[in-house]
Amino acid sequence: MARQIQPVIIRRQRKHEAEQAIKDLLARGFEVVSPLKQEKPQSEILHNFTFEQRRFPVEDFSSPWIAKLRRIVE
Repeated sequence: MARQIQPVIIRRQRKHEAEQAIKDLLARGFEVVSPLKQEKPQSEILHNFTFEQRRFPVEDFSSPWIAKLRRIVE
């Protein structure tokens, strides 16, 4: 018998939605290949404001959260 791998990529705008999708798939027998991370997170870029004030943005909703999962079916 041939073993078949079912890959799944989770892509959500909100972090809590992606976490819930991962929990649902883990309950169905999937395993995490690549952990949840934000694609091109805006928070890594240091922004300079007037009067030399610097701050990091909290969460950028324009870049999605991505995780990869898989399930091996026999």
